[in-house]
Amino acid sequence: MKVEIKGNCLSGDYSRLEVSTSDRFRLLLHEDSQPPTSIPLDIDNIIVDNHLVSIGQEHRVNVVEHLFSALYGMNLFNVRIDVFGDEIPFFDGSSQGFVEMLGQLREQNSSGVLRLDNNILVAEGTSFILYEPLKKDKLIIEMELTHPFIETQRITLEVNEETYVKEIAPARTFAFVNEDDPRLKNLPAYGIGITKNNIYSKEPLKFQNELVRHKILDLLGDLYVLRKRLVGKITCKNTSHHLNLKFVKKLALLS
Repeated sequence: MKVEIKGNCLSGDYSRLEVSTSDRFRLLLHEDSQPPTSIPLDIDNIIVDNHLVSIGQEHRVNVVEHLFSALYGMNLFNVRIDVFGDEIPFFDGSSQGFVEMLGQLREQNSSGVLRLDNNILVAEGTSFILYEPLKKDKLIIEMELTHPFIETQRITLEVNEETYVKEIAPARTFAFVNEDDPRLKNLPAYGIGITKNNIYSKEPLKFQNELVRHKILDLLGDLYVLRKRLVGKITCKNTSHHLNLKFVKKLALLS
């Protein structure tokens, strides 16, 4: 079974990808008329630049975070992804567009779960991520988001395919900006722009706490590089891709 996903990218380019079930993860980048380049799913291959996540070194696929989040949420770890173009479609800044297509796929072989025995903490200033073991095979995330432009947002959620599709996938990306920030011109098409006094959005907010839900979406995308479902409890505040990947590296070293 293979699904095709195509659309506009954050850069303004257009790209498409084909995703099919496989016996293992494979990411193939098709460039011009050259044979496809295989890009390993490895923590050392992940690059965070300007709040966006790419994978690869000399050959690179950009803005992979929402696709990887959807794959994690749909429990699809053994897949083949053929990318035609060097960037993943961005849609509305959520992972809803990916979920709608990936729902047609079912993983052939279980990837298993990743369980750790000890607490793990990473922190930067007032931002932190804390992992605590659980006896049951489930992942619970408790997330908090604070910023001077908004009231504090919180959510506690058990992550599974059903809750991901309903509660996380629709949450769009966002940015806190000043009123004179040039990004406000494009933000409503690709997510949410938030200033001190206004919210710029192409449509009404999907949830009252949509912003903190998107933080969970991003965290799950960064966890995807572990290649297994993580079980345990994660408590976190004001996360970023940079902090998420520090957390993932620590998990990988201890697993």
